[in-house]
Amino acid sequence: MANIKDVADRAGVSITTVSHVINQTRYVSEELIERVNKAMEELDYHPNSLARSLRSGKTKTIGLVIPDISNQFFAEISRKIEDKGFEHGYSVILCNTDDDHNKEKSYIDVLIAKQVDGIILMSGYRVRERGAPLIPLEQTPVVYLYQYTLDMPVPCVIPDDEQGGWLGTQHLINLGHTRIGFINGPSHYEATHQRLAGYRRALESSDLTFEPRLVVSGKWYESSGYRLAHELMTLSKPPTAIFCASDSIAVGVLEALREHGLIVPHDIALVGFDNRSFAADKRPPLTTVALPLCEMGTMAGELLIEAVLNGTPSAGIQRVPCQLVVRESCGTQQA
Repeated sequence: MANIKDVADRAGVSITTVSHVINQTRYVSEELIERVNKAMEELDYHPNSLARSLRSGKTKTIGLVIPDISNQFFAEISRKIEDKGFEHGYSVILCNTDDDHNKEKSYIDVLIAKQVDGIILMSGYRVRERGAPLIPLEQTPVVYLYQYTLDMPVPCVIPDDEQGGWLGTQHLINLGHTRIGFINGPSHYEATHQRLAGYRRALESSDLTFEPRLVVSGKWYESSGYRLAHELMTLSKPPTAIFCASDSIAVGVLEALREHGLIVPHDIALVGFDNRSFAADKRPPLTTVALPLCEMGTMAGELLIEAVLNGTPSAGIQRVPCQLVVRESCGTQQA
C-alpha cells in the first residue's frame, strides 16, 4: 500500500509539499498540485481523512436535516445543496426525520458528534418561525431552510410567498379579470397568509375591491379544491378566474369546473402555486407560480459554506423570489 513518501517520490517533490497539497495549508503552484494529484491517482493513494480533520479542525462534511426525502420538493432542494457542497469539496450527510421532532433532535446530536462543519435544517411544507436551534452556534454553523427564527443570528432562506401571491393574481388581472376567486390552504400555515396578502395587494394596486366571499380556505389536497370550487361557482356572481394556493388544490378545481360544464380556459381561468411536476401534464397544462426550490437550495449551501469558511454567517431572512410559469390554463377572458 502506497504511503505519502511514495507519492512524493513519484511526483518528484518533498513530503512537505505533498502534505500542503493534501491539506491545503500553504500555496502550492498549479503545476506541482497537478503532479502530486497525478501521483496519488497512479499509486491509488487515499489520504487519511481522520488525520486531516484532526490537523485542520475541519471534516469537510456538512449535515442536511430534512423531513421527507421521498418527496420531490425536498429531493430537489437537497440535490442543489449537495451540488454546492461538492463544488466546494464538502460531502453531505443526509438525515431524514419524517417530520418528527425527536428524530430531528437525535440526528442533530449525531451530526454534532461527528463534528460536521455545518448543518442545514429544513422544515416541512409550511414556512414557520421556530425557536433557536439546539446547537451551539459558536461550535457548528447553522442555516435554516424553509423556516426562520428571530431568536438567534441564523441565516434563514425562505420563498417570497407574498410576492408569489401577487404574481399569480396580477397575471389574471392583466388578462382582464376583475372577479378572481382565491382558494387558500389551512390557516395555521404561515405561507397561506403570505399568499393571501399578495393576492390582496394585487387587487388593491389595481383598484379592485377585495371581496371576502371570493376567498375560501381548506386543505392542500385535491378533494379540498374540488369542494371549494363548487362553493365558489354557486355564488350568485361567481368568479371568472380562480387562483389556488397549491397545484394539488388546482387539480381538484379542474374536476369541479368540468362538472359545472365549464371549460378551462375558455370559460374560466385557473392558476396554481408550487409548480409541481404534474402541473405541466394536466389538460390544460396548468399556469402556476413556481417555488424557487433550486435557488433556495443553492443559496442555503452558499450561506453555510460562507459561515464555515469565514466563521461569521450572514444572519437574517433571505426571501427568494418566485417565478410565474405561464401555460394554457389562463388564456384570455372571454366576452
